[in-house]
Amino acid sequence: MSRKEKYKPKKHFRIKLLIGVLLLSSTIVGNIGIAFADQDIHSLLSNWFNQKGQESIRTIETAIMTEKEQQKVRLKEELQSELTNSAQLMDQFTEEEKQKRIQALQEYADQLIENMKLDNDKEKQRIVAEMDQVIQKAIKELDKIKLSEK
Repeated sequence: MSRKEKYKPKKHFRIKLLIGVLLLSSTIVGNIGIAFADQDIHSLLSNWFNQKGQESIRTIETAIMTEKEQQKVRLKEELQSELTNSAQLMDQFTEEEKQKRIQALQEYADQLIENMKLDNDKEKQRIVAEMDQVIQKAIKELDKIKLSEK
């Protein structure tokens, strides 16, 4: 065998061994990188979700506060409008009821006035009867005086 032939197999073995070691180390390094990347991705995703969740909560709270203030203003305006309308209706109702009561009172007074016709006939008869008694008494007394003179 020639010299070249003697050293050739060893060279192939060394190259194969070197390639094997390189592949094995790259695989180990790659898996370690994947493990670190996996841990980094997990914490990265967790942080991202936490941040987005907090941003969403702040956005929602801001929207709720803004809408609450708008609805407060709207409610105050509607309440004021309703109070004004209610006051007008109450004034109108009061005026109508007042007119009804005044009308009823006037009708009752008219009815009393109409029924107030006094029956003077009975009173006149009583007075005439008393006068007749007084006159009869006076006549009797005069007659007593006349008889006592005789």
